[in-house]
Amino acid sequence: MKHAPLLLALAPALTLAQSRIDEVLVYPGGAQVTRLATVAAGARELVLHCLTARFDADSLQITAPTGVNLGPVQIETLPRERAPDCAKSPLDDDIRKLETRRDAIAAELGALDTGLGYLKALGSGEARGTPAAGIGATADSIRKTAQDTLARQAQLRRQQEELDKQLAPLQGERDRLASANPQWRSLRLRLSTAREAELKLSYRITQAGWAPSYRALLDTASGALNLERLAQVSQQSGEDWNDVKLRLSTAQATPRVGQALPRPWLLDLYKPAPPQAEMRAAYAPAPPAPAIQSAQVAVTGSRIAEPALDRFDLSVFQGAHATEFQLPLRVNIASGTQRASLTLGSDKLQAKVLARVQPQTEAAAYLVADLARPAGAWPRGTVQLLRDGTLVGSTTLNVATGEERLELPFGRDDGLRVQLEPEQKNAGNTGFIGARAEQRYTRAWLVENRHATPVTLQVVEAAPVAQHEDIKVQAQFTPAPTTQAWRKQPGLVLWELPRKQPGNTC
Repeated sequence: MKHAPLLLALAPALTLAQSRIDEVLVYPGGAQVTRLATVAAGARELVLHCLTARFDADSLQITAPTGVNLGPVQIETLPRERAPDCAKSPLDDDIRKLETRRDAIAAELGALDTGLGYLKALGSGEARGTPAAGIGATADSIRKTAQDTLARQAQLRRQQEELDKQLAPLQGERDRLASANPQWRSLRLRLSTAREAELKLSYRITQAGWAPSYRALLDTASGALNLERLAQVSQQSGEDWNDVKLRLSTAQATPRVGQALPRPWLLDLYKPAPPQAEMRAAYAPAPPAPAIQSAQVAVTGSRIAEPALDRFDLSVFQGAHATEFQLPLRVNIASGTQRASLTLGSDKLQAKVLARVQPQTEAAAYLVADLARPAGAWPRGTVQLLRDGTLVGSTTLNVATGEERLELPFGRDDGLRVQLEPEQKNAGNTGFIGARAEQRYTRAWLVENRHATPVTLQVVEAAPVAQHEDIKVQAQFTPAPTTQAWRKQPGLVLWELPRKQPGNTC
């Protein structure tokens, strides 16, 4: 009894707090998780249990408001069997409800078996003691009751099989989550506060990431292009992100934060070694192999192989500036999610729709949407292409190319007929004893518009370009091309014929 007041005085000093994940900043190859924990006035210690063992302990940061003094932090990693409270799964409630229903069905099946046994015993006993006039009625009653019982048993067994089908994936997912989180961490923080306060804890994890993707919807009649931003988020951190603020960053979360100085470019005259020195060097014994240094790490509990994680291609963000996208609403992303598709908004753009023909490549026309490069950050990623509501394929969106305009292909245009004429070649020698060789090539092609509306036609042809001063090239084109150095590449000849009317041929 003398120690009771002392225990009551020390009880408020220890706060076994509950924390929640409030915000997550996801990088292409990792994430920074921010937790919030509330401590009571007069608390001397904060203890948090059931934290994932996958976070980087060296990245832990704890911030507190003014008036709260923070002391040392102790982190302990426990095997799963030593933390039974942390082993609870969010699937446990669903599994328990299904198991309760299955147990009730099993109990009813047992009761029906008992009833059938009684009917069999009763029937055999009455058959010996029942008058002949009453045997028929008793037999009919026993038969009907037994028939109803057997029908009910068959119905219950079907329900039991259906419950087993529902339980199997839930139990398998629970076992997978358990094997994926063989350890838990507890955090113990010494502190001093005179009033209630909210602490913020942040740490880094590598078992998460995101990759950009896009969806382009083109209206070929008006040229309206709706470009949607999407994000594919994956996380296997061992803890669920429930009702969190989610931000996505294009920055690279790597340990390398700077560059080493370039090595000087030293030039010197070659000094050959003396012959005897070369011989001694040739027959000198090989140097001993360098000693391999190893570090010993103490691990508590058994070593369990990590599950295969979803990898992200970090090069997908090369060439784009670091930008953050913040979702307007809180989201839920459970641990183990392979791909969660999130919408980041859309831009309404105006494009010039044209049909491009490259006769040397293929006798066909393909639709292209030509538009001004959109403003803002557009990390390199896959874009789905929909033309007039129909999916035609996908390509890679790469805005950071330095070009002022952006082109997106939208599949083959079967409304244009392209016909290639046979190529004509003429060769000859001129000058004394064949001092000069001459080659003449003639190419022609026919494009017919079978659409009900006019189209803008582009034709791209490759012309020869001399790479030596003794080679002379003379090219004649009919009609005159728009440019003979398309995209600043000599030899790429471009014709642009705007608003080619239906039925016209060129």
